[in-house]
Amino acid sequence: MDKTKGMTPREIRAEMVLHGVKMVDIARAAGVTPGMIHQVVYSIGRNKGFRVRPYIAKAIGKTVEEIWPDNITEKQSETCSSACL
Repeated sequence: MDKTKGMTPREIRAEMVLHGVKMVDIARAAGVTPGMIHQVVYSIGRNKGFRVRPYIAKAIGKTVEEIWPDNITEKQSETCSSACL
């Protein structure tokens, strides 16, 4: 993983498999649909998913910044404190 580029969707999915986490599990915790998690992981559409990124990161044992270096504001990272998985 290149620190400046973050993780690719394939790397994120591999981490999910290694941690035994499914998109539906993250979606339940975040209160969104599994499709939304898919869109965020694969960067589909205009929605960058700042609200659900912390849930994905926590599920795979990474920080939001390790996965998505473009995640700029601290407030977005704090969205998922103890409420995450």
